[in-house]
Amino acid sequence: MGLSDYVLLGVPILVFSLAHLFGGAAEPTTALWFTAIIALLLPASVFFGERRNEVGLAWPERPASVLFLLVILVAIWTLVAPARGASTPWAAINGPGAITWDKSSTTIEIVKLVGLASLFCLGCFEGVRRRRVTAALHIILIIGAAWAAFGAVVMIGGFADGLTGLHFNFGGRLSGGFLSANSAATVYGVLLVLCVAMLARAVRNRRLGRSPQRALALAAAIGGVLLFTTCLLSTASRMGVTATAIAVAAFLIWESLSRKEMPSRRLILLTLAGAAVAVLVIGGGDTLWTRFESVDSDSATRSVIFSVHWNAFLQSPLFGHGLGSFSAINAQQMTPENFGSLRTIGATHNVYIQWLEEAGVLGALPMFALIALVIGTAIRRSALQDTGATLQRGLIAANLVLLIHGTTDYAIQVPSIAAFWAYLLGLQFAYGKARTGKSSA
Repeated sequence: MGLSDYVLLGVPILVFSLAHLFGGAAEPTTALWFTAIIALLLPASVFFGERRNEVGLAWPERPASVLFLLVILVAIWTLVAPARGASTPWAAINGPGAITWDKSSTTIEIVKLVGLASLFCLGCFEGVRRRRVTAALHIILIIGAAWAAFGAVVMIGGFADGLTGLHFNFGGRLSGGFLSANSAATVYGVLLVLCVAMLARAVRNRRLGRSPQRALALAAAIGGVLLFTTCLLSTASRMGVTATAIAVAAFLIWESLSRKEMPSRRLILLTLAGAAVAVLVIGGGDTLWTRFESVDSDSATRSVIFSVHWNAFLQSPLFGHGLGSFSAINAQQMTPENFGSLRTIGATHNVYIQWLEEAGVLGALPMFALIALVIGTAIRRSALQDTGATLQRGLIAANLVLLIHGTTDYAIQVPSIAAFWAYLLGLQFAYGKARTGKSSA
């Protein structure tokens, strides 16, 4: 791989990593500019990277394309189809109105989805060559480590207040530039899972022979695991920590079963030592433990939010109320009884309910099926890999962080995190389609 290949790999990763620092590009105007940039990355990669001969190989299969097209068509239909129901804001307007409650927000969401699709396809371009996937993961972890270290230094050093417009400290919790520490926890968790996969790969390569390069790779992986673990715990995100622990455990179990090897005594001792250190670290995290103590009250609030917005979904189950219409729906659903739970939220805190509420069954199910198809295809292809399977398993396991944390939070709906995930999905979906290039497990 030449310098130009590393530049083409690094630019998209740098783009969404920088967006992490600025609230995840969540503000509507910023989100549109961010979408425009990531949408241009695909044609730029094809043109400047001279990869025109890989277009057919990297392009998603027909089922994936059809499912995504269905999502877009349903969203467009909610913009143009007339609706005059009593439960819509158009009931008192002389005219056909629309299914969606907020036409401008729905239009923005459609544009954002197209941008994410472009970035997913870019991930597919890089994923067809194993060496490019390995290089991309190295760049992701290097830039991710720089982002994590910067956020940790800013928070620990007390510099957060001096950085106007940037968010690193919310109530003693590390937020990494996001408007929520829980969103930061999702990214730290994904990076931790990927770094654990790199560590497993480095340990295995170390057994094949000792060299300065392999020793450096092992030391870097260990340092990354420690850094991302520390940052994750500093977010004090209960579900973020839980989802990451499940994802790491799933990866380690899968890796062990796939290798069909009994773990060595040293590995068992190191695992127990690592678990003991993690318990001690968590035990010293007063903020995290304090938040665990308040889980009952927070669960009660989440329960009210979920119930209200599930009922809103049932009011328009087929087409929903329109992508991006959450704020309008939430305001309409407020009552004196639930006002305290709904008044300050900007999302349902459950991406599945919110997709059903906004896109309806006809829009949400194709999206859910698309994600399942991508991950299922990656799992199927991982079983066929003779080399590089460890990194593929790490990419797949990292999905669990986003999917599990998405049941209680909205990180997936933050533009920069959605872009990060779209890119990772593309990498794992197309991983190894081209059987050229060598890479180690």
